[in-house]
Amino acid sequence: MHVLRVALPLPLEAMSYLPPHGAETEEAIGRRVVVPWRNELRVGLVIGAEEEAGHTFHLRSAVAYLDKSSWVTPAGVEFLLAATAEVFAPVGILLSDLIPFLEPELVHRVRLLPGAQKSVVPKGLSSLDDWQEAAGLDPKALDQLREAGVLEEEVNEKKPLRKALVPVKAPDQELSPKARASLEALYSLGEAASMAELARYAEVGTAVIKRLVEKGYIGLEERALAQPVMAGCFEAPRPTGQTIEPIFLPEPPPRINGGRLQERLRLLAGLVQNKAALVLFPEVSLLNSYLKSFPGAEPFHGEMPPELRRQQFSKHHQLVFATYQGLMLPFAPERIVIVEDAADAYKLAAGSRAHAVRLIELRARMLGVPTTYLSLVPSVETITLKGYTAKAPTPRIHTIDLNTESGWPFTGQAVSLLRQVEEHGRQAVVLVSRRGYSAVLRCKSCQWKAMCPNCSLPLRFHRYGRAGGLLCHQCGHREEAPDLCPDCGSDVFEPKGPGVEWLEEALARQLPGIKQYRYTADNKDNIEPLLLGEPGVLLGTTAILRAPVLPELALVLLPYADGFVLQADYRAAERYHRMLWQLAELHPRRRPLLALQTYEPKQFAHRMLEKGDLEGFVITEHALRSSLHYPPAVRMLKIEISHAKEPVAREAAMRLAEALGPRASADELLGPAPAPVPRIKGQYVFHLLLRASTPRLSALVHNLPSPKGARMRIDPDPQSFVGLLED
Repeated sequence: MHVLRVALPLPLEAMSYLPPHGAETEEAIGRRVVVPWRNELRVGLVIGAEEEAGHTFHLRSAVAYLDKSSWVTPAGVEFLLAATAEVFAPVGILLSDLIPFLEPELVHRVRLLPGAQKSVVPKGLSSLDDWQEAAGLDPKALDQLREAGVLEEEVNEKKPLRKALVPVKAPDQELSPKARASLEALYSLGEAASMAELARYAEVGTAVIKRLVEKGYIGLEERALAQPVMAGCFEAPRPTGQTIEPIFLPEPPPRINGGRLQERLRLLAGLVQNKAALVLFPEVSLLNSYLKSFPGAEPFHGEMPPELRRQQFSKHHQLVFATYQGLMLPFAPERIVIVEDAADAYKLAAGSRAHAVRLIELRARMLGVPTTYLSLVPSVETITLKGYTAKAPTPRIHTIDLNTESGWPFTGQAVSLLRQVEEHGRQAVVLVSRRGYSAVLRCKSCQWKAMCPNCSLPLRFHRYGRAGGLLCHQCGHREEAPDLCPDCGSDVFEPKGPGVEWLEEALARQLPGIKQYRYTADNKDNIEPLLLGEPGVLLGTTAILRAPVLPELALVLLPYADGFVLQADYRAAERYHRMLWQLAELHPRRRPLLALQTYEPKQFAHRMLEKGDLEGFVITEHALRSSLHYPPAVRMLKIEISHAKEPVAREAAMRLAEALGPRASADELLGPAPAPVPRIKGQYVFHLLLRASTPRLSALVHNLPSPKGARMRIDPDPQSFVGLLED
């Protein structure tokens, strides 16, 4: 008899279970199975089978299969296992990353086996002669019955439903005009997902809808799940969008860059025309922007409810627009397209910390299908591939030398440019690298500065209330800004490093008539007036890159451009180069002026932008990294050691380096060293870096001893070394 190898969505390797009673292991691979796990039932995935004879301990039986056949294809299971070796992680943690919607809500019924001895039945469960819902019963007692072999169980996946508002009574004379109009609107729609949605459609307040529900004119019914519009909401069917004319390349190369967005959309249409294709995106906002031009594509991403993702997972697919969660979809694409492969969002911030692009490439190789990288700017990783570069409009760039110009945070030239925007009734974007008022609050007399008690970072100053507040953007620590310096008693403070609030204040002082709007990850003003073409300035962080297009955009200003590139990260320069090109393309048809206030006006990225050269910077960067033995010349692995006490963390890092020393050469092992920010959220962090090929890295970390008393985390293909949250 065989036993099942079951992967659970937990940071563990696969575990062995006997097949459910009455079932064998034939054709079990790829099926979801319900298994007992620590006094509860969990849903796992069968990834293999093995001989029972190899086990010297008692195995537990799985409870039931949820599927009659493979839910994940055998090729998908093979990819999952190969991916674990690629990212040096247990299979369970990668399963949790790639199929976070694996576990549905279960309908679980139990009863005692007929003829079971009541002496083995715990108190309170003696009435289980007939089928009962398991919910509410003691899970530990149920597990005892399960172990004793006297419990019969029935487990099924609960049918996914959604709730919808539906009309119940026809409008009558008792209703106010607003209520009548709202009810008539619901009759015309047929249903609404929520009171807020119906209120928006009928242009009334939610209180009007609430009263209709209370009076029985509107009811709540359960309906089958429907395809979302684009972001996971259950509204009307997705709009068809506009058909675009494909551009066909005779022999599509692995890499396609340049052009305007509309041209890249047409090139994508040519790549996927009449083909089963999987198109991968780094984030949902970009996916949705492309989806508008491809009405026949099926979206699949993390903002869709898990019930809908499970429902869509096993359907037949032709053209899928997905984030990394689409990698396990059980269909065989003829081509895989990776959109904007250099985007930071492809890196998983938690779990296995895998870099999705590497997993996508592995999936394509195992399926034997071509991969195409489609982006505005080529990445350092793909620049050596054969490519097609569509001609991109040369950006209009104006550098303002902060070494010679006066005025802060807006120089005289910057104010003049913004004034021209105001006079001509146009729109501008002002982009800064941080939220809040300033990066540092410093005493002007003694140079005291407010520091976070939990992180090796200054507290960010936010100006609100009488004195303002201090906030750590990493651990969330908050405190009031002091009235007097804690060290010398001075009341003269000097903020350093302008944030969005500082820019708002300065702009209001220098151009009092101009309308301002804020746009950051945590604070988005209503920019509808700007979208309607009204003049104004949008101030914010890089969240602006994901905002809707401003129709009258004429100027993009970076008051402190160097703040985006001065980071302890070898990828920072490439990231800055890519961002500049994104800013130059903020408007799909116009060429807004890109004004950069900088201490390095002749920086190489600026010169390449002025020449309109998409590839020059990347080619140079690739050569530099190769000479330094950095990715993509080799793979890199970051090992993080952390502890609340610095000596413990340092000692653990040194011990780990000693264990790696005999295995690794001098070129392969770097460190240990304190992280660029050595303390985050109360934890002291040390780094070790390994540089080698994938097989060599696997050998280096195989059976690596866990550091005594400290936490160790492996980060494959690190994209950042500072370890900070978004500022």
